[in-house]
Amino acid sequence: MLVFLSGCAASTIDSAVQKGATALNTQDIFSLVSNNTLHLVSSDFDAYLFFSENGALSAKSVVANNLDYGSWDIKSDDKICINYSVWYYGDVNCYTTYKEAGKDQYLLFTDNGSLAYSASASAGNSKHLKIRSKKETKTVFVRSSLSKGETGESVSSTSNVSAPAVEPVVTNSGSGATQEEVKHTVKHMAQDCPGCNFEDGDLRKANLIEANLKGANLRGVDLSRANLRRANLEGADLSGATLLSTNLPGANLKNANLSGADLTGSNLIRADFTGADLNNVILDNTLQEGAKGLK
Repeated sequence: MLVFLSGCAASTIDSAVQKGATALNTQDIFSLVSNNTLHLVSSDFDAYLFFSENGALSAKSVVANNLDYGSWDIKSDDKICINYSVWYYGDVNCYTTYKEAGKDQYLLFTDNGSLAYSASASAGNSKHLKIRSKKETKTVFVRSSLSKGETGESVSSTSNVSAPAVEPVVTNSGSGATQEEVKHTVKHMAQDCPGCNFEDGDLRKANLIEANLKGANLRGVDLSRANLRRANLEGADLSGATLLSTNLPGANLKNANLSGADLTGSNLIRADFTGADLNNVILDNTLQEGAKGLK
């Protein structure tokens, strides 16, 4: 059934438009999903999602029968954004939505124009999925405005589900380099810098997705709120490091030294801590689903 459904749908936005599909705007998307259930299907995904009006998301896999929760929102450029708690490493993914010609079927496309899901909708919580509450943030999103009866045009085009990444900064007062020079160096080095020395550096909010920091010296470094999704930190020295609310889903921390490190509030979903030194590590309020090597 999965192969059949995905095979019938247009594989790109261009092919969908050629077949008469029409794009949904922010109001259309809100009307489609808010307080309703979508059945999303692809070659390797089959799940029901209930979109609570307050932005909470409940999901149930048809094949594996497992549950997940998360949040959803609508960007002002006519895209729906989905953020699972566990699935897809907790990443935020946004999609352009089209309605197929002459059908009550929908197509969700990624930013590069390729088909992500075929979808059908049903009113209300048709699969009776368990609902978790979601606290509203201070950021004004399109969904929030639409739920209050406002128009999407009144929302700033800069509104997004997640905050933009901040370039990493490392303090190195003894080098003679200016702060901007250090900032520029770290920006280019940290993505591929195995064995490098960042001891006591300031890497707060650094965007280090899939960075190669194997064996790096990160003793005492501040990586609070940095994005290290799927980063390679194998054998790295993170002793005494500060990682408050750091994003580490899928990160490789095999044989790393995390003694005395503070990971309070961090996302450790599917991270691998096999063989890591976890002596006196702080793991309060962390997400640990699927993580390996944690006691």
